Amino acid sequence: MTATEPSPGTTSRPLPRSPARVLAAVAVLCACLATGASAAVARPATGTLTDVTAFAPMAGASVPDGDTGAPVIRSAAALDAPRATAARRAAHGCPSAPAVLRSRGDVIRTQRRMLCLMNRARARAGLAPLHPNQCLHRVASRHAHDMVNRRYFAHTTPNGWDPGRRARASGYVPRSASWIVGENIAWGVGGAATAGWVFNAWMHSPPHRRNILGRQFRDVGIGVAPGVPAHGFRAYAARATFSVEFGAHQGRTRCG
Repeated sequence: MTATEPSPGTTSRPLPRSPARVLAAVAVLCACLATGASAAVARPATGTLTDVTAFAPMAGASVPDGDTGAPVIRSAAALDAPRATAARRAAHGCPSAPAVLRSRGDVIRTQRRMLCLMNRARARAGLAPLHPNQCLHRVASRHAHDMVNRRYFAHTTPNGWDPGRRARASGYVPRSASWIVGENIAWGVGGAATAGWVFNAWMHSPPHRRNILGRQFRDVGIGVAPGVPAHGFRAYAARATFSVEFGAHQGRTRCG
């Protein structure tokens, strides 16, 4: 969620207002990763709505990850009042997105909301905005859908494709230039299946926050897939899996 100096990232939507919805059980699982060109270093990274352990990659390191984890079921009240207030403030001014992903349009609105929330956070920190990149978008979207379809939750796919390898295959990474790629992933149901909840959880997790506010990142791709990478949650109408790819590189590629 490292050709210069990498770090981790997030997403969001407005908090539910009624007490019944606030007390509804939700599940969310987040993880993040940052990688760059060449050598390999591996460390596990898993987390929950309130606690995340993430990679701390070195410059010039490609960091494959094999993190997995069981979903942690929590009440929506796991976010305390100060965090709920922070989420509402962050969301103010960003386009709305539906709670349930029923169409391609719903997915697009959720992606736009996530981008807006991340760039608003960067602006408050005095950082340049992240620019949507078509190659990173494909990487993120395919990874989110792949996790749902094959029922796994990790930065590295079951057949060994880590974020760096996926970015290279997409054409984002130039053949002979420095580059950096980072990734944040999350899934949730109920109130935690929205961009706002995921973004808020990431911003309260230092590793994910560092990815979102990473000065070294310039480009972003946001993937949102209806469904979750775990069994047993079909009773929830709102189910979503997120994958956000952060990147930067020198030189030009077919992705810009």
